[in-house]
Amino acid sequence: MTFYFQITMGYTPLESGFAFLPFSLGVIGAAGFVSNLLPRIGPMPIMIPGLALTIVGMLMLTQITEDTSYWGFVLPSLLLMSIGMAGVFITASSTSLVGIGTHDAGVASALLNTSQQVGGSLGTALLNTLYAGAVTAYLTDHVGESPKTATGNAFVHGYHIAFFWGAMLLTVSLLVAVFLMNAKKEDVPADAVAPA
Repeated sequence: MTFYFQITMGYTPLESGFAFLPFSLGVIGAAGFVSNLLPRIGPMPIMIPGLALTIVGMLMLTQITEDTSYWGFVLPSLLLMSIGMAGVFITASSTSLVGIGTHDAGVASALLNTSQQVGGSLGTALLNTLYAGAVTAYLTDHVGESPKTATGNAFVHGYHIAFFWGAMLLTVSLLVAVFLMNAKKEDVPADAVAPA
């Protein structure tokens, strides 16, 4: 979103930070709610809708243009993603140690943390690479257009490609959760869920 806010929308770095702030606040607010809800209803009723909300928010961003309204379109998509991600992160963290003995809990917790850090880094690198490749391909294919028009369209095309593939990766995660996640409500200790 930084590229979109600063390059396409012309926001300053400070304005871009403020534009992204509702996403962070959404994660924080939803995390507190999810932390209280998880022991009562279990992980599946939170994880699946959380992934679905994140996918919908990301797919919404495949429709952005140079003229898209922040308040009417970008902000709602960011809020959907933030609420969904809070559900995913809290649930994943709380259920990652299900079935792990106390003697292996430290290693399992470290593995979860490492996996999240590596996954986030690789995901960001992959989506940025897809973005850059799509921008380059668009510019190569539209040499005859005016530079200003081609550049703006190329950036938007890059956003669409990156957000689409981000949504597809999340869809794979959703399928994995549906078919492989076996943690139940009883597996989540009532006092083990701390707000993020």
